[in-house]
Amino acid sequence: MLRNRIRRVPVTVRGTHYIHEYLVLPDVCAVVAEVPEGVILVEQFRPALGRRILELPAGRLRRGEEPAQGARRELQEETGYQAEDLRLLSRFYPSVGLSRHKVHLYYTVNPSAGETNWDATEEIDVKIVPVNQVPNLLIEGRAADAKTHLGLVYFLNARGWILQRGRWRATDAVPPHSTPDHH
Repeated sequence: MLRNRIRRVPVTVRGTHYIHEYLVLPDVCAVVAEVPEGVILVEQFRPALGRRILELPAGRLRRGEEPAQGARRELQEETGYQAEDLRLLSRFYPSVGLSRHKVHLYYTVNPSAGETNWDATEEIDVKIVPVNQVPNLLIEGRAADAKTHLGLVYFLNARGWILQRGRWRATDAVPPHSTPDHH
């Protein structure tokens, strides 16, 4: 699977020469999708972890696909929900020592429900998690991959939640279902 996806580049640091290897991977898109009942997450088995994990709907971008288009496609394929408006929250490199691929993280509110369209290798349970339960997912490590963790932290912060002395606390500073304004 990773044949031809490993790049080797010569590096010199303080007179020491070595070959650094990194993976060439496609960019990824992910969506924080909010509905009145909470946040839409997907639960699926991840072979690298050997267990099921809760994640944001996400996936690899196809060759030539725009990130927002990919985010809409992945949300629909994995959850059945269709997003009208998407707002870019962030673009980030999840693991710069391993790869140079980026994650394009989006937010949508009140997507319309529809039918899923899973890939042949996917078996997904769609979960809607109430906002007040999201902090526990982060603390307990049940939603611990980088894109999901960062997306949910952005989401909670936009809702007025703060992390104080190791505990998340709601300040009720932002009304529910207002759009986070992060770029």
